[in-house]
Amino acid sequence: MKKVGEILSSFLDEQYGSDFMESARASAALFSSWETIVRKAWHPPTEAEPGEPSPTGGVPAAAHSQVRDFEGGKLLIEADHPGWIQILKTKQEALLSTAQGMFPELDIRSIAFRLSK
Repeated sequence: MKKVGEILSSFLDEQYGSDFMESARASAALFSSWETIVRKAWHPPTEAEPGEPSPTGGVPAAAHSQVRDFEGGKLLIEADHPGWIQILKTKQEALLSTAQGMFPELDIRSIAFRLSK
């Protein structure tokens, strides 16, 4: 017996094609990867220190922000205080570059920030 997810995946693949499903999976992964994106943007691996970035770098900023939307190549990040937006803006280019590197299939072109309600 097939699982519901398999049936739904098969249906969407037939209706919209495999590119749609790959894009949907990547988009879903983007929303759940914000902490990793922030951590890598704060402490990218260097030639002197290869491997994963520092486990604590950028985590406070990630804890106070989240991916709210992704549409038309624009990644919208929402933060819970204006100070966190300012801090994130200091790393905006690194955040964009990291997100683009992790999700090249999504064609992320810009990052915008807003205060959560």
